Amino acid sequence: MAFRQLEQVKKRKPFALWDLLVYAVLALFIVVLFVVFVFAADKSPIDGIELVYDEKTIYTYSFTDGAEIAKGWESRIEEQTDGDILTVTFYEDEARTEYNVISIDLAARTAKVTDTNCSRHKDCMYMKPVATPDGVIVCVPHGLKILALNGEENWDDPVLG
Repeated sequence: MAFRQLEQVKKRKPFALWDLLVYAVLALFIVVLFVVFVFAADKSPIDGIELVYDEKTIYTYSFTDGAEIAKGWESRIEEQTDGDILTVTFYEDEARTEYNVISIDLAARTAKVTDTNCSRHKDCMYMKPVATPDGVIVCVPHGLKILALNGEENWDDPVLG
């Protein structure tokens, strides 16, 4: 009986009609998800950025109103302007040894981490710039998040580091 079943399996086609139908439906589903998430994403420009440390907003920069440093953080946040680039340095500790340097491009309305000493890999430097409301940069060793002012936290994209 086992020999007869083996012969039947050998004579069958590699894919039955229902197999092909299931694969076609899955492929269509993947294409629809791709179109929805890539082309329907919110790509509107941001109003500014905010730095969040330990779940508290410590710095905000609005492209219309300028910068605001939270009370008590004046000694741990420095700003420097060079043309259309505003460089904000965040010091995690009072001794100013642990830092993140965030560059805000005023013309392009984007922000990204350009220097840090948080880890060996410095993953937050290689994350996509915050340019849309769902953009986020996370530096886990320093506990810093960089978010769009008019956005929400989006945990679909970040590389944590």
